[in-house]
Amino acid sequence: MPQQTPEELRAWFRNVEPICAELFNAAHAMCGSYDLAEYALRSAILDVWLENAGGGMGFRERLRGALRREAFAAALSDEAAEADFTWTGLAAAPEGDAILAQLAQERSKLQRLATLRYGCGLSARSVAQLTGLSQRQVKSELTRFEARCRRSLPRQDRARTDALITRCLKRQLSRGGEGVPQPSQIYRAFAAEADGAQLTGRRASRIVGAALMAAMALICAGAFWLFAVLVQPV
Repeated sequence: MPQQTPEELRAWFRNVEPICAELFNAAHAMCGSYDLAEYALRSAILDVWLENAGGGMGFRERLRGALRREAFAAALSDEAAEADFTWTGLAAAPEGDAILAQLAQERSKLQRLATLRYGCGLSARSVAQLTGLSQRQVKSELTRFEARCRRSLPRQDRARTDALITRCLKRQLSRGGEGVPQPSQIYRAFAAEADGAQLTGRRASRIVGAALMAAMALICAGAFWLFAVLVQPV
């Protein structure tokens, strides 16, 4: 477990800040609930920190992977059945964006399917589990959506419709603003949990150390007893 000062913890979290909005928005789409999404985000950040992962290459992918695991588990938990569904769809499309313009015409259910598949990078099987649809329904809905997007694009872009949808939805997930917790809010919650984890780790280390000392004392006592028995005259 990493033992870090508040300054070191803050420096570590600066590597997380640039993708906080993306991670939260992905969790919100997966869980459907703001509260569960916030919980999944905090859990994912703490998991990566506990792995003692630095901020080098692959750091963001580790965060995204941890986020998908935590959000998926939260979305399928017992708490999810009682949580309020707060995901209301995608933000309004900026002028000139053909993909988002098409998405704006789609119902909220299809917007979520597309966000989970292209934005979050989930498989059709995982999307089906989160939405209660069959894989066949998910694939059918998204195939028809791709066809509508393809028709809305300029002819020269139609061959890469799938890539353009993915890029568009990833960019959409990265947007902050209203409805997305501020990094400072996320940091305060993370710092409190990290401090608790460090305290628990220190206590556990002391307990393990005391147990090892006690075991060594017993071994020494046993060795002295055995030596005394062996050297005793017959």
